[in-house]
Amino acid sequence: MQVDEGGSIDLTGDDETFTEWSAEIAEPSVVEFVPGRDDGDAQFNPGLTAKSVGETEVTLDNASSGDTVTFTVEVVPESRY
Repeated sequence: MQVDEGGSIDLTGDDETFTEWSAEIAEPSVVEFVPGRDDGDAQFNPGLTAKSVGETEVTLDNASSGDTVTFTVEVVPESRY
C-alpha cells in the first residue's frame, strides 16, 4: 500500500468492532496508527497517518473478533500534482 507523506489511509470494512483494532508498526517514524472511535454522533474508522518517507510493516489486531491483518505501507514524497 502506498501513500503520500502527510497523507492518511482510511481502514474500512468493519462496522461493528472498528473501535477494537490496534496496530503494531515496525517503524513508528514512518506511520502512526489512529484508532477507530464513536463519539455518539459519528463513527470514525481506524487509519494510518503517513509521517515520513520510508517503508514499514503494519500488523492490525482486533481484540473483539480475533482477526489479524498484516501489510506493508510505503510512504512516498508528497505528490505535487
